[in-house]
Amino acid sequence: MVALVLLLALLVAPEDAPKPAASSSSSAATKKAAPAAPSKTIVGEIVWVDFPSRIVLVRESVKTTAVKGKPATRETVAMAIAPDVPVIRGKKPSTFAELKPKDHVVARYVPAAEGAKAVSLRVADATPRAPGSPAPAGSAGDGSETD
Repeated sequence: MVALVLLLALLVAPEDAPKPAASSSSSAATKKAAPAAPSKTIVGEIVWVDFPSRIVLVRESVKTTAVKGKPATRETVAMAIAPDVPVIRGKKPSTFAELKPKDHVVARYVPAAEGAKAVSLRVADATPRAPGSPAPAGSAGDGSETD
């Protein structure tokens, strides 16, 4: 009989009853950990660096796919680089002060109403080749592909 009363009490209990404190705090932590906006990535070349305000202007290297009725365009993004944003040159850590126009970069950023905010910045570590020096191993040197 007690089991039947207990079963009926469970069936009649409202579904929005308060949950245990442990599950409510974990759900609150999950809500805080969710990102505010998804990040975007741009692959391009630094056009301009403003050192006092820590802003970098990056022009996309490749044009976007042409959409019917609109020409293909290159996106240009001005992004703020906070002091805690990692700047990597090649495989080594670098600094904001070492950035310069014509550097090729891959930048992850979060678009915001007040402007894009960088999440990470990776700079290509390209060393110029002297004219007449041999091409690096694995490249044809004449623009043709090798197998």
